[in-house]
Amino acid sequence: MPSTKDLYDPEYLYAAARLYYEENQGQSEIATQLKVSRPTVSRMLSQAREAGIVQIKVIHPSAGASSKLASRLAEALGLDRCYIAPGLQTANSDGKLGAGLEPVVSQAITDMNLEVGDGLVISSGLAMYNVSRMKLPQLRGVVVSPAVGGLAEPEAWFQTSEIARALAQNTGSTYVPLFAGVMPSGPLFDALQDDISYQQIKHLWATATGILVGIGSRTSGRTSIASAIPKQSLHSAECDICLHFFNEDGSEISFPGDDRTIRIPMEYLHQAPHVIAVAVGNEKVKPIITAAKTGVLNGLVTDERTATAVLARLENQL
Repeated sequence: MPSTKDLYDPEYLYAAARLYYEENQGQSEIATQLKVSRPTVSRMLSQAREAGIVQIKVIHPSAGASSKLASRLAEALGLDRCYIAPGLQTANSDGKLGAGLEPVVSQAITDMNLEVGDGLVISSGLAMYNVSRMKLPQLRGVVVSPAVGGLAEPEAWFQTSEIARALAQNTGSTYVPLFAGVMPSGPLFDALQDDISYQQIKHLWATATGILVGIGSRTSGRTSIASAIPKQSLHSAECDICLHFFNEDGSEISFPGDDRTIRIPMEYLHQAPHVIAVAVGNEKVKPIITAAKTGVLNGLVTDERTATAVLARLENQL
């Protein structure tokens, strides 16, 4: 009989796992073959899972349908890829999005193939606040930074540095805070350009490999928007991405103070290899369509209900 130490050697763990999962042998049969007790076999199988020798996937029964829906949605919106969570994943009364979004957000981040030294930028908003608190892939060596300023608002989802900090904490990455409001005064904005920490943020924006964004709803109907943004000048805005506001045709709208708004520039949004939006809910249907027209996004995370509604609206426009 092998020693206890030998039993937890990867080769023994693999042998036990293969007999159990591939040859469908019972734990008692395996115990007889390996000349160990049945509880020892149970511990070996648990160890094999922890070591990654056995990888178990739990697949939602509609996964196949979701994959087809994702392909249809990506083609209709002109995106590289869409990630679809099952059912409806809109926020509850506490502002928490459905748990079904976590695995698809994780997959979207994994597909960015972020490496040590890469930059990941994250915007503000309820969706990004939720994303920052999800259990996501480890991103050690990646540097996270906020996409926009935000200090004056009371809501947690406007606190951009805190969102970046939470994301970094949950992924094992590092982060660089952005200590600036959405729209500082002219003199303060000018002084900010010489600030070393802000220069670092701008460098991270310019070199980002991945950007995670929410899609803001139509400005005229929103109940939550940064107080510094002049809503009265943006009545035609169908959506916003990182405080860039867009008409229905995807063209950007200028507004008073936009030249000193703290936000990642459009040129960096266009040049980043991966710009993934997260948006769910009926109120996001038209904003998603508009956001896709901007040419900024190449990926979208949403749920089945929202994806179906987006496709239906697009078909009605034909």
